[in-house]
Amino acid sequence: MSSSNVRTREGYALRNTFLGIIALIILIATSLGSLFIGIRYISVDDIIQSFIAYDPASIGQMIIQTLRLPRMLAGIIVGISFAVSGALMQGVTNNPMASPSILGINAGASFGLAVGMILFPFLSLNGSILFSFVGAALATLCILTLAKRVGGKATPVYLALAGTAISAVFVAVTHMLVVYFQVAQELSFWTAGGISGIRMEQVVLVLPWTIIGLCIAMYVSKSVTLLSFGEDVAIGLGSNLNRVRFLSGLTVLILSGSAVALAGPIGFVGLVIPHITRKLVGIDYRLVVPFSALFGAVLVMIADVIARIINPPFETPLGAITALVGVPFFIYLANRKGGK
Repeated sequence: MSSSNVRTREGYALRNTFLGIIALIILIATSLGSLFIGIRYISVDDIIQSFIAYDPASIGQMIIQTLRLPRMLAGIIVGISFAVSGALMQGVTNNPMASPSILGINAGASFGLAVGMILFPFLSLNGSILFSFVGAALATLCILTLAKRVGGKATPVYLALAGTAISAVFVAVTHMLVVYFQVAQELSFWTAGGISGIRMEQVVLVLPWTIIGLCIAMYVSKSVTLLSFGEDVAIGLGSNLNRVRFLSGLTVLILSGSAVALAGPIGFVGLVIPHITRKLVGIDYRLVVPFSALFGAVLVMIADVIARIINPPFETPLGAITALVGVPFFIYLANRKGGK
């Protein structure tokens, strides 16, 4: 290897390290900000004491430990899950417009969760995750069926439009069910996407699913990189495409299903973040996956802080804030790709 190539690689590694440090600093800053920002003012001393010498009798410390800390952790988990899901979907399908929200997977998970809550009013969180998996798998099956009907040559815009149609159907059926069975009030804020009111018990139950999904994503990341060069190249280099697609699809279902069960169908994180990540670190998914996780957590934490301060003392649904970023980006992609 020539010295110029070595210097180039060292330069990329240094730049990526710098990007990671900057993103991590922003994540830490927004996470700390989420502990401060809220309807009730809480002093720095109360925040510090809630971690080193927690006193349940202190209202400020209780708010930190029971409300704001779980909310902060949930935001990080949700950002990681949706961003990595989108990155894998775009890599495996070689479709720059693929994401859990655009292709209807979030809506399918919401449908599954609504059915679970109707059938079992006291459904546990793990039960909710299971029903979300089933709903997400159903939406995936619908997308695959539509793609097969056009000979597997569906364009990115075609799949995006098909996903939008599938999403609209699942949303309509979900709303019909929750209104008919009179559970609309319980699901109204959740369907808009939000992490307020989340408790630590819920975070602890979802965290293992997130870790499992991330581990599988990193395991298949090298093979997903090969897929980005085309199926023939990937096969020629020894990749088992069916195995890669199965593991990637399973990862998307695990991450998206658990995130939707925790926070609702927060859209566009999985569309925007993978694009930004590939622009910054390249197409090597061994870097795209961890950086997408980091940037996704940053986006959700920033959006959550904005959701609290945009209309105090009321909160704007988190999904509405991410949509303000995601919808223009989606329109830009559709126009740029032109269906090709």
